[in-house]
Amino acid sequence: MDRSDSGGLLWFGNPFAVQTNSAMAGEFTKTLCNFYMVALTVALPLYTGGTYVMLGDSKYALFRSVSLLCLGLAAAALAIDCLLRRLKTTDGGDGGKRSLAPASPVDRCVLCYGLSVILSALFSSYGATAWTGCREWYMGAFSQLLFVGIYFFFSRQYSGEGLPIYLWEAAFFLVTLFGFCSRLGLDPLGLMEEFSPNMWEYSHLISTIGNINWFCGYCAVALSMPVAGYMKGKSFLKRLCLYGVSTAGLVLLCIQGSDVGPVLAVVCLGVCFLWGRENADYMGRTFLLAAGAMLGILCYSGLVSLLGEKAVQAIPADGPGLSLAGWPGWWILGAVCLMLYAVIRRWGNRKGVVRGVWLGTVSLAGVCLVLGGGIYLAGLLDSRGWAEGRGELWRLAWQGFLRGNWKQKLLGAGPDCFAEYIYASFGPEELFSVSGHWAGAVFANAHDHWLNHLINLGLAGLASAAAVAVAAVRRYRRYLPGMLALAMYGANSLVSFQQVLSTPLFFMMLGICEYNVRRSERKDQGLASEAEGRLA
Repeated sequence: MDRSDSGGLLWFGNPFAVQTNSAMAGEFTKTLCNFYMVALTVALPLYTGGTYVMLGDSKYALFRSVSLLCLGLAAAALAIDCLLRRLKTTDGGDGGKRSLAPASPVDRCVLCYGLSVILSALFSSYGATAWTGCREWYMGAFSQLLFVGIYFFFSRQYSGEGLPIYLWEAAFFLVTLFGFCSRLGLDPLGLMEEFSPNMWEYSHLISTIGNINWFCGYCAVALSMPVAGYMKGKSFLKRLCLYGVSTAGLVLLCIQGSDVGPVLAVVCLGVCFLWGRENADYMGRTFLLAAGAMLGILCYSGLVSLLGEKAVQAIPADGPGLSLAGWPGWWILGAVCLMLYAVIRRWGNRKGVVRGVWLGTVSLAGVCLVLGGGIYLAGLLDSRGWAEGRGELWRLAWQGFLRGNWKQKLLGAGPDCFAEYIYASFGPEELFSVSGHWAGAVFANAHDHWLNHLINLGLAGLASAAAVAVAAVRRYRRYLPGMLALAMYGANSLVSFQQVLSTPLFFMMLGICEYNVRRSERKDQGLASEAEGRLA
C-alpha cells in the first residue's frame, strides 16, 4: 500500500493537510481507525443490552462513547505530534516533511454541511435541544459534527485492510439471521419476552436493530459491502459466501414489513445491473443475485407455511411482507433470471449479446416498474393511513417552512428541532393526529430526510446536504460499494430520517470512498512522474 501520506493525521488548521509524521503515530491512528470501523459496523448493530426497551438510547450511548474515544484519541495524537514537530524544529531539525493534499469537492461540501450545522445551532431559538437533539433521536449539532469528523477521519486514516470488512460482512449476516428468526416467530436472543403476539412490537421489531424502519436504514448502507464484494470478488469461495449473505439481506428487505424495504432491494439490484451493463461477468452475477433473492422469498414462504400461525403473527399486517412472501410469481421471475444468467454465461462473449440482454431487461423492468409503481401509489393515496400519516406530515413540514421568517428559511430551527418548531408554529386545531399504536405520538421529524433538513437546517443546510450527495455521486461513481450506499440511502431518505444505525455508517462509507479515490490518484500521479522521469 502506498504510504506516502499514510502517517498523517487531520490537520485542523488546514483540514486538507496530510502530514508524513512519525511512523508510530501513523500506525496508531490507522489501528484506531480500524477499531472504530469495527465498533460502528459490528458492535453497534449487534448490541442490544438484552432488551428492546429504549434500544435506540442504548445504541446512541454506545455510538457517542466510542466516537468520543476514537476521535478524541486521534485529536490527542495530532496535538502530541504537532508538539514534537515544534520541538524538533526548535532544536534545529527540519520538523519532518509535510505534503498538502488538495481539497476534493466532497471535502468542501462536507465542511459546508458542518458549517451550516454550527450556524443553525448558534442561531437556534431552542437552546440545548439544537446541540443535543430531540429526546430518543439525538441528531443535534453534536451528532452532526461527529458525522463530519467520521468522514474526515476515515478519508485520511483508513488503511484499506481486509479484516474490518470481513467482520462487517459477518456482523451483517448475524443481523440478517436474527432478522429471519424474528419474522418466523422465533426469539433466540430473548428480546421478545415482554411482548405477546397480539402486540404491535411483536411484528414491528426485528433482529438486534429494533423498528423495521431503522432496519431498512441500516441495510441501506450495510448491505452495500457484501453485495459489492460478491459482484467484484475474484475468489470463488469468497463470492459464494458473500452471495449467501447478499441474497439473505435482499430477501429480508422484501419481507420484513416496511414498504421501503422492497424498494431498496430493487434499487440495489438496479445499481448492480447498471454497473455491469457492458461486462458479461457482472451482468451474469446480477441475474444470479436476483434469482437467489426471488427463490429465497419462496423458501421463506415455505417456512412460514411450515410454522403456521406463529410465523404469520410475526409479519406486520400493515406492510407488504405477507403478500410478497405468498406471491407465486417468484417462481417465474426466478426462472427467467436463471435463464438469462445461463445465456450470459454461454454467449456473453459474443458481440451484441450483453447489450441486447441489457436493453431487453431494462425495457421489461421499466414497464413493470411503471405499472407496479402506479398501482402501489394509487393504493397508497387512497389509504387513510397515508392521508393521516406521512402525507399529512410532509404537508405540515412544507407549510411550516413557508411560515418561517428569513432566518428560519435560511438557517432553520436548529439541528433536530423539528418537533420544537412545528408544535410551536401550529395550533392544536391545525395539527393532525393518528390512531392505533401511534395515537398521541409527538413527531420528532418529517419522515423525509430532505424536508427534515429544510426545517432544521434551512436552505443553507439543505443545499449543503444535497451538494454532498451530488459531489459524492460524481467522485465515487467508479466505486461500487459507494454507489450502492448512495443509491439505497438516497432512496430510503425520501421516506425516512437520520438515525444512529445508518447515518454514521453513511459518512463512514463516504470517507472510505474518498480514501480509495485519493489512493488511486496518488498511484496515477506516481506513474505520471515515473513516465516523465524516463522521458527526461
